[in-house]
Amino acid sequence: MAGHHRYHLDQDGQSITVLHDPRRRRAEVWVNGKTIAVARTPPHQTTVLEGELPALPPKPVVVRIDPPYDEGDVPLCVLETDGDRYLMPHIALTPQDRGPVERTPPARTPAELLARWRARHRHRRGDRRT
Repeated sequence: MAGHHRYHLDQDGQSITVLHDPRRRRAEVWVNGKTIAVARTPPHQTTVLEGELPALPPKPVVVRIDPPYDEGDVPLCVLETDGDRYLMPHIALTPQDRGPVERTPPARTPAELLARWRARHRHRRGDRRT
């Protein structure tokens, strides 16, 4: 499991960030760069953090961090506000945590696609005859 996890979501005009460090057993919720909730995280249980969004009137927020199913997985982080639940996306903290960049497949012209289809079709027809 990686050392730190960061989750970020922009909700109702607020920037909400969750920092989770399973090694130190600590989790924090930041709203617009200010800490609104801190909790110790039990090793194999769901962590629940409660706070309020700075609005008029203040909105209660609950953040749940579930432990991962497998050792190498990233824990799930869910934001609950106004009776709705939002899955918070995991954001890599360092370049080493980021996955490899997937190559974009080369562009295909209609002629290339047709040639590939014909070659595949001929190959299948040849298999049926034998």
